[in-house]
Amino acid sequence: MTTNSSTSGLFTQRFRGIIAALSSALSWWFGQLGQMLPARIRAGWQQDSFSLILELQDQQLSISAGQQHWMLPSPWEKSSLPETLKQVIAKAQNATLCLADDMILQTRVSVPRNARDYIDNVVRFEMDRLTPFRADQVYFDTGPVTDEPGKEQCHTELYLIPKEQLQTILNQLEQLGIAPDRIIPQGFLNQHDSHLNLLPQSDEASLRSRYLRFQFALVSLNLLLLITAVSLPLAQKQTQIEQLTEAVAQLRSQAEEVFQIRDERQTLFQQQQNYVDIKQQQSSVLSLIDELTRLLPDEVWLNRMSMQGRSLRIQGEADNASELIALLQNSGKLTDVSFFSPVTQDPRTGKERFMISARQSPGESHAAQ
Repeated sequence: MTTNSSTSGLFTQRFRGIIAALSSALSWWFGQLGQMLPARIRAGWQQDSFSLILELQDQQLSISAGQQHWMLPSPWEKSSLPETLKQVIAKAQNATLCLADDMILQTRVSVPRNARDYIDNVVRFEMDRLTPFRADQVYFDTGPVTDEPGKEQCHTELYLIPKEQLQTILNQLEQLGIAPDRIIPQGFLNQHDSHLNLLPQSDEASLRSRYLRFQFALVSLNLLLLITAVSLPLAQKQTQIEQLTEAVAQLRSQAEEVFQIRDERQTLFQQQQNYVDIKQQQSSVLSLIDELTRLLPDEVWLNRMSMQGRSLRIQGEADNASELIALLQNSGKLTDVSFFSPVTQDPRTGKERFMISARQSPGESHAAQ
């Protein structure tokens, strides 16, 4: 659940940035196209497109659209709106609601640098610790994220407003036929590069749907023109790609044959190496048996001998088991010679039972190989 919410928060934050950048680019593009239109058409176009700026201070609602301005005292009623304002509201393309700074709670938040892409989710999780509210009691958004060189923390400003307070304002505006698609503090009114928006995401999505469809149509038109402009060179490139693909297929077939021969060679080499290892191990064991036969006295009986790698363990009976340690140690072919278990007396034969462990000398092991 945490991963899904983090991914959703990151996607929403990036989507907002893309939409804001796209809106800015389209606004510039429309402005440039508008300058190319005749003055009469340009004037009519400008009259049919409005962006509302709503400023709320001391229970008074200020509405601005271009050079026009209206001030509505409380209570706000649609029946008391001037006819010109009703027309402006009906034609408005979007609306931004500016709230007084004393209506919004602002606090500085610090999070680990590796969580900067998920800062909205971190703030939502820590809301009851950072503020007197729970996350489900407020609408909030965060400002730009800043880093401190040499430190693992990054910082941002958290802006929030209680849901109950904001919902009351939105309900009053809805009675006037106004549905804001962005809500910001008063100080952000002139910051055109800011993406701050206190409006709930679900409401924001529904309010922007018509405007986004319009933007999508314009983007689609631009993409169609771009595809048309590059279609001819792409056709030529496609022919070249098909020719190269055929050549690559031939080379791939030859390469697969080479790889098959290489794999067979490696298999044969591995089998040969395994055979050599077995032969070397057998040679080492036979050499060690020959050495023990030469070193041990005739009255010594060996009942068992085992060898793992360079480790040797022998078990048997002798008249004096202690002297065997010196014989084996001084042979120069074995090291770390010691009794593996205590020496015991065989009551039947009178000989000493022993179990000795040792290690074959590295030099001798290599010589045997």
